[in-house]
Amino acid sequence: MSNAWALKPLSGTMSASSTAAGYDASYVLNDYAGVVWQSATGAATRTLTIDLGAGYAALAIPDAALFFGCTGATTAWTLTVEAANSADFATAYWSDGAAVSFLAGATMPTHGRGVGLWIAATAPPSRRYWRFTFGSLASAAVTVARLMLGTRLTLERNFGFGGAFGVRDLGKLDFSAFANLLRRRAAKLRTMAITFSNAKKDEVVGKIQPLIELVAGQETFAIVTDPAVAADRQLRCWGGWMVGEMGTIQRAGHAWVWKVNFVDLVPIPKAP
Repeated sequence: MSNAWALKPLSGTMSASSTAAGYDASYVLNDYAGVVWQSATGAATRTLTIDLGAGYAALAIPDAALFFGCTGATTAWTLTVEAANSADFATAYWSDGAAVSFLAGATMPTHGRGVGLWIAATAPPSRRYWRFTFGSLASAAVTVARLMLGTRLTLERNFGFGGAFGVRDLGKLDFSAFANLLRRRAAKLRTMAITFSNAKKDEVVGKIQPLIELVAGQETFAIVTDPAVAADRQLRCWGGWMVGEMGTIQRAGHAWVWKVNFVDLVPIPKAP
């Protein structure tokens, strides 16, 4: 098991090599899982590019990306990552190497919408434009609900045993005074609760507390609970919101506690 990491997504301006009518590339930076970017069909490759803006040099250098809500993605799809300082990718060009598998793992989440994952194979440079090329599409359309590109936040000590993984049920089940079933079916959201009980002071000051203060319960971020390669790695990739108490606790002179309660952004559809 590898240490979990968190990632605060960067913002920017999106463009794509192909966009189906009504599915703008900018939609991958909003937090509405039902408002997505989708390419047209009919090609073996498609690209999605983010421009981090003129102030890119002041940003932390991205070294990972997650793609949530990828309806129709298959294990045959590949991903190539490139970066540059010009929109035509001619200036200060960088590539992370050969294409890798797009999906984080072969096992699909219950909601059926794929999760793509890129972890840099080599240390990336600071670049303004980042281009993601989806390959081996067999003419299929690419759909992405949320792109989270950023820098991994990894603590020296992993979270402890006792993690809780469940679901937030948005429906309701009850019974009438005559014992009749009263059921309102609705979507569900995956949930988790993990605790990093041995964080160091410099990690709290330099990594955890800034993340908490910037995203709080209002902004999305990503957590990968175990990035080690495995068939079920899609299930370990979370993008969503912190809920409940948000903060750190100093439990000893040398140890701090960070409890993460999290709700995933991609809903599990209600039963028909």
